[in-house]
Amino acid sequence: MSVLPASPRSTASFSSFSEFSGSPPKLASDTLALLESFLSSKAEEEKRFDDLAAQAAARVASLALNVHIEEPDPPMMSVDEYRLAFGEDWQLSQFWYSTAFATRLAKSVRAICTPESKVAFMCCPTAFVAFQHVNPLEGARLLEFDERFRVLAPNKFIHYDLNEPDVFPENLRESFDVIVIDPPFLNEATNKGVIQTILQIIKPNDGKLILLTAPSIERILHALYDKPPIGPLRLTALEPEHRELANEFSCWGSWDGAQDFGKGVVA
Repeated sequence: MSVLPASPRSTASFSSFSEFSGSPPKLASDTLALLESFLSSKAEEEKRFDDLAAQAAARVASLALNVHIEEPDPPMMSVDEYRLAFGEDWQLSQFWYSTAFATRLAKSVRAICTPESKVAFMCCPTAFVAFQHVNPLEGARLLEFDERFRVLAPNKFIHYDLNEPDVFPENLRESFDVIVIDPPFLNEATNKGVIQTILQIIKPNDGKLILLTAPSIERILHALYDKPPIGPLRLTALEPEHRELANEFSCWGSWDGAQDFGKGVVA
């Protein structure tokens, strides 16, 4: 039988405690309260997500009993409910929009759609949630790397990897009337990658692109998104807002008249 190595964490703990003659130091009461609040919030978040995952698994199991029935996705939760169930993964550069902005964006996108429109939300799950909650469309899809969001709408989730821009279901090719994209990283390479995908899945003649990102890379944006249907870019009337991000963000559109996109829209 092999012997498991000692835990590095336990080794560090013993060596640390040996330096004290008495009990280990205690956290200040306010620090302890913050820690307890954080741990409690994380536990609640995990429970909400586990409940969603269990519901999704139950739907899959029920479908397995009758392969001829396609069960629709459940009604979409609100942005506030979504924020409680899904924490931001900063390793993936995830920062959720404020509820007010997500709602304004959803209403603005819906205003340029018809009931038959197909809309792709790329790397922006908050926008997808708000859109499907406010006024859902059957043709909406979420293209996203983080598999957690599959439980929100299993029939509308499409795994998307920035490192594999040409990998997507063939039935998406030149199919989307509107694409909403919030590239997760503020650099030229990321935008080149998403453009490679967008040009393959947007309708080539009359597709519309909505781009949300930082104006700090505006020079790069205008150089890359320079021809229809993804450009030239016009700055829209929408001003993005995030809950946990202070960086300035803007919203651009690729079509004539995009400068009025979002004008006068309230949450």
